[in-house]
Order: sequence, then structure tokens, then C-alpha cells
Amino acid sequence: MPDLSFLSGLAEARTLVEVPDDHKVLTQLITLIAPRHPSPDIWALSLLNQFGSLAALLSAPDQVMQSIAGQTPAFRVTLRLVHEAAVRLHQTRLKRVGVLADRAQLKAYLSAMLAHEPVEQVRVLFLDKAHRLLADEMLGRGTVDHTPIYPREVMRRALELEASILVVVHNHPSGDPSPSQDDILMTQRIAQAATLLGMTVWDHVIIGSGRLLSLKEEGVF
Repeated sequence: MPDLSFLSGLAEARTLVEVPDDHKVLTQLITLIAPRHPSPDIWALSLLNQFGSLAALLSAPDQVMQSIAGQTPAFRVTLRLVHEAAVRLHQTRLKRVGVLADRAQLKAYLSAMLAHEPVEQVRVLFLDKAHRLLADEMLGRGTVDHTPIYPREVMRRALELEASILVVVHNHPSGDPSPSQDDILMTQRIAQAATLLGMTVWDHVIIGSGRLLSLKEEGVF
């Protein structure tokens, strides 16, 4: 197992008054992971140029992580831990304040979860009547452009959790969040099934390259 004692230094980063940009954060992470690296700032800049953002780097697939020149097991483990910590922080806040109370917080959470997934993934956020998050579960994972999901499976899980409100979310690895005809039909079928059981589909959000599109705002249902 790699030595993770450097993680204790992350607590010091919380004392910063200003929120650092991606380059500063990544440079600090590299310094903590590899204190003997001769040019952490240059490596950080190179990685950001390669991936486009810190978020894209943190959520990169394992095979992509392993292809990074100069990376080590400790480097990969640390980035995974940082990403998981960010997701859990967003999730904790959503459970406390309610999923629908802060759209910016919801967007940050969904982006952290799915914005850089290499294949399509369908997730459902199950909420109680007070809009608190009961569970966030992946109910389908497919190819780069298709994921099968069945309304009966969504409803079965919603009944098990005693959910009242559902938020369906999936990503488009192509980067274009525009809905396909299949996306629209799937949304309408899930919404109809939910209505029959006294539940509400609050929205179906599609994520592509950090952009979020609301099918509710598009008038799909």
C-alpha cells in the first residue's frame, strides 16, 4: 500500500482565505504526494492542459490515469480519494438541505459524479417528501451512446425506499447534452409510472462536458 501520511497536510489547505484555482490546488496536491518533484507547478499545468480541468483529471478512468507520464500508485490513489471526498461532501450537503433547495449545489454534485464518465450511466436520486436525499443509485450503465433502463426497475426501487420524488440523471459522453428520442420516451414512461404510484419525477437532467440540460425545462414532461 502506498504511504498516505501526506493526507494529513490536506487539512492545512482549509485554512486558505481565498479559494485557489485548479492550478494552485493541483500544484499543492503534487507537492504533498511527491515532495521531491522538481517542478510540481509545471507538471500541474501540463496535466490541466491535457485534461482541461481539475475535475476532469480527478474523474478520469483508471486506464487513463495509468497512462499519465510520471504518475505513481500514490498519485492515482490520492486523486481518487480527493474525488470521492468531493462527491461525499456534496452528497452530505444535499441530504442536509434538500436536493431541490440549492440548484447550484445539485449541479456541482451531478457534475462531479457524471460529467467525465466515458460511457453512459443512468442514475436516480430518490427523495422523500421534504426533498431530502434518500439514495443516489446507478440503475443502468451502457455504451458510449446508449443505456437501457426500465421504468419497472426504477419504480420497484422507489417503493423499497419509500421515495416520493425522483430525479433521473444520465450523461452523454459525446459532450452534447441534447436529448435523443429514446431519452424523451424513457423520461415520459418513468414519469407516467411514477404518477400511477403517487410519486413525482421532478426532472431528468442530462450532463455533457459539464453542461446540464433539464428535460423539465425543455417541456418534455
